Amino acid sequence: PTATGGDPRSMTPEDSSATNETQVHDGYDLETGLLARLREWIDVFPWLRLIRILRVVGSPPLLGLVALTLVVWKIGITLLALDQTTPEVPEIASTVNQQFNFFTAFIAHLNPASVFDGDPEIVWWKTLLGIGWSVFVWTPVALLLSRQGGLLTAGRPLMPLSAALSLALSRTLAGWLAAVVPLGCVGVFAVLIMMIGWISGFVGDITWLNSLLAGATLLFAIPCGLLAFGANVAIPLSWGALANERDPDAMDSLSRGYEYLFRRPLHLAAYLLVSAIIASIISILAVGVTKTAIQINTQLLEFAHAAEGMVVTSSNLLDYLPVVVLLTALWSLLGGVYLLLRYDAGGQEVEDLWQADTCPEPPLPSIPSQSIDSTS
Repeated sequence: PTATGGDPRSMTPEDSSATNETQVHDGYDLETGLLARLREWIDVFPWLRLIRILRVVGSPPLLGLVALTLVVWKIGITLLALDQTTPEVPEIASTVNQQFNFFTAFIAHLNPASVFDGDPEIVWWKTLLGIGWSVFVWTPVALLLSRQGGLLTAGRPLMPLSAALSLALSRTLAGWLAAVVPLGCVGVFAVLIMMIGWISGFVGDITWLNSLLAGATLLFAIPCGLLAFGANVAIPLSWGALANERDPDAMDSLSRGYEYLFRRPLHLAAYLLVSAIIASIISILAVGVTKTAIQINTQLLEFAHAAEGMVVTSSNLLDYLPVVVLLTALWSLLGGVYLLLRYDAGGQEVEDLWQADTCPEPPLPSIPSQSIDSTS
């Protein structure tokens, strides 16, 4: 068929010349196959999407929320330590060469068990209680920031803080459950290992029986190690899944975390390396801003003859600014890393992200049954 819709065999020479005059070449369609996906740099290097998450560190409401959560967490950890003194905030690094020491002190500073170091009288259950307190406090914030980071990674705008907070609180219970399940499974295996140990102590030094019991412990120790080690990555990734998937299922989200860790370890390592580079850049900026702010604030307060205690307190509070900025960035990067791993493991596009309806349509009014009976 031709452009005019007729059969070329039945066309007259006049119709053929008219068709040639009106027919226009559409050009060659080059954007097919692979070329259709290589129109932007993020199509070649998907990890470049994580750079969009830098926007969260410029959001005062998000920084204020993280700062408030950090204060609440710090108060609880200090109370759990009883008479232990709160560890000092690490000295702010002023050069790039000191960034590694800053990160090391930052991680140690946020470790729930760090307040119990150096005191052998602190029992093990207090350390466990400190970790539980950390999970209890930080789970809603992690869900909120993971959602915001996922939206930025997918090229979407940030959710309003009220809507994001409502979404995070509605899924906090599932986040707590995802954090508790690995601990419960590890506890079951630990009890089984302890029972084998009690049997070994009861039977005495029987070489062949102890060898069999030692082999039996491997059946429980290996999965116990897989669950315990994998939980360090699987639990945060499960929070990323709970924040960015339509149906918040704790078990499905936790299984995704373990799957991405053990099936895509190289992809995970690459994304963590990129996240560490982004976090290093953010820390350099945060440290520079904080150091400058402390110098200006101290000079102005001393010029105004302020009390020495006020000067020291304000400087100590400003010392926490890099910690707040880094926490905001890291929890947001979690959502972006989850979406990238989801694409690597299942092929689901990063842009294919569930969007919460901030203004749902009201339900249709129901028709009273009495009116139906009266009309009939």
